[in-house]
Amino acid sequence: MRLATREEMLHWDELIALNPDGGNPLQSAAYGQFKSIYGWRPEHVIHELDGVTIAVLYLVHNIPGLGELWLAPKGPGVASAGQLKALLADFSAPRAFMLKIEPDLTAEFASELPKLGLQKAKYDLQWNRYTVTVDLRPSEEEILAGFKQKTRYNIRLAERKGVKIEAVPITQDNLDIMYELMRATQARAGFFMRSRQYLQLFWRIHGRDQCGQLFFATYEGQVLAGVFALAAGRQGLYKDGGSTREHPELQAPYLLQWEIMRWAKARGCTEYDLHGVPPAARIDDKTHPLAGLAQFKTGFHPDSVTEYVGVYDLPLKPSRYRFWNKAGEKIMAGFKYRIRRELFY
Repeated sequence: MRLATREEMLHWDELIALNPDGGNPLQSAAYGQFKSIYGWRPEHVIHELDGVTIAVLYLVHNIPGLGELWLAPKGPGVASAGQLKALLADFSAPRAFMLKIEPDLTAEFASELPKLGLQKAKYDLQWNRYTVTVDLRPSEEEILAGFKQKTRYNIRLAERKGVKIEAVPITQDNLDIMYELMRATQARAGFFMRSRQYLQLFWRIHGRDQCGQLFFATYEGQVLAGVFALAAGRQGLYKDGGSTREHPELQAPYLLQWEIMRWAKARGCTEYDLHGVPPAARIDDKTHPLAGLAQFKTGFHPDSVTEYVGVYDLPLKPSRYRFWNKAGEKIMAGFKYRIRRELFY
């Protein structure tokens, strides 16, 4: 385990794309810079493991009285439990009392992780532990053919009716429009929403570093829906979205998602993550809070819900880790919210 060199830092996003998992947008250099504004120290680390090199963005937070908490957001970029075992053996941070990871390993690996000394964390950090992913490797015609018939119909209807999809620049006016779209959607759906400052800064930094893009769906000059999408390595990600209640008959969100998939494919992504649905066992449950989103998103991949293992902890100093789980995490989360009105993670 070593810190990345200056030259490696200049090509960080290219390095994460070479990881066994193909790379994830939340392992990007832009994400590390963004989280540094909110109290996390980014550490760009190279693990060289028996011929396999894995670049990992760790976010480090000093916890008074306990030491350092190290977090690998949507990482490390391993593709097997064996690679993860080797990486954990290589991990060394003398001041750390715990390591928190959330690798993109599917649920079939979950039974193997406790054997590595990992404990399932109390909370998952991202919305897409259960998600719908679209394979972008086939041709556009083949990808479309894999959608539900109703989804294909809605995409074509939006096109016929004159809905336009635009990749728009990161201006303050556009950021304000996007935030208001999200706030309108939050008022209807009741989901948790970050602050205006947090979201707009996230969009600015990722847009500036060209690993994120803001898209609007418009009709006769009116913005009906917006999405901020990320792309890094193999993955395109539907990060944030919102819409008005105007002209629902135009089905603008369907065309918007399709055009974003085309954008991600053109950037070399091989999959698109629609970011959050109910677990597979409840995907058809009309009482689930995400039922409406599930119906929409499964139209793009009707046969499968992808389930990841979620977040796991590696206790490095067990007594301090126990205190963190019992009280420390709650104390830090409350302090952060009181001071900055933001979540800890």
